[in-house]
Amino acid sequence: MRIDFHTHIFPESVVRDRDGHFDDTDFGILYSSPKARMATAGELLSALDENGIDAAVVMGFPWADPDRLSRHNEYLLESAHASGGRIIPFRGLSAKDADEVDRDIGLARADGFLGIGEISFYSEGLGAESAGLLSAILSAAREAALPVCLHVNEPVGHFYAGKYASDFAALYEAIRAVRGHPVVLAHWGGGILFYELMPEVREAFEGVYYDTAASPFLYRDDIYMAARSIVGAGKILFASDYPLTGYARYLDAIEAAPFSVEEKRAVLGENARKLLGLRG
Repeated sequence: MRIDFHTHIFPESVVRDRDGHFDDTDFGILYSSPKARMATAGELLSALDENGIDAAVVMGFPWADPDRLSRHNEYLLESAHASGGRIIPFRGLSAKDADEVDRDIGLARADGFLGIGEISFYSEGLGAESAGLLSAILSAAREAALPVCLHVNEPVGHFYAGKYASDFAALYEAIRAVRGHPVVLAHWGGGILFYELMPEVREAFEGVYYDTAASPFLYRDDIYMAARSIVGAGKILFASDYPLTGYARYLDAIEAAPFSVEEKRAVLGENARKLLGLRG
């Protein structure tokens, strides 16, 4: 079973009228460029079919406006239902709705979401203040038994839309407080996975997974071998960040990586299936 753990879709109305949504700061940061790709649920399903992928996790968006946030989350649920289970919805949360975290996450499972995310802090970065909100989200998600996907940037290198400063010390403490609860750090965790060479970090990150979203734009393909050596294939999740780029670059890199047959199967879908509690 092949599962893409990190994709993005929007209602057709948003795709058609992206200019009408630039008043949302985070949306403008990511999608103001006409080169920034957007896709609907139908386009995602077509891409899955074309590339032999069984299912995909779709991430919510951190709309500041409650109505937009609600409509987008409803779209994810409707798309999941219509897909017969091939679309797996994660609930989006506003990066500023600290007062609503417990309520929204508490209702997420009953509504049909299988996780929370992609949690991101595009405007302010992941610092002391946003780390407080992240801690509240992780605590509520643990209570609701829902995995969380978090956007994490590498602290060095080239700039791109959506890149923000990530305080690794604050991130470490937030994860350590919910040790064992499944937390998916997107984009290879911004490189924080290398700190799992430290015994105390490895212990604290017992429940942490790393997804490969945007990998071709960030790292050489050696990242797969390095991650396998440091954290093991069981903590790596195939993820494309669709519709950022095509699937071939990810699938070719995984095929060429020094994984065993079982490890490839785990990275491409088995790890995700077990994490999400899906039947084979």
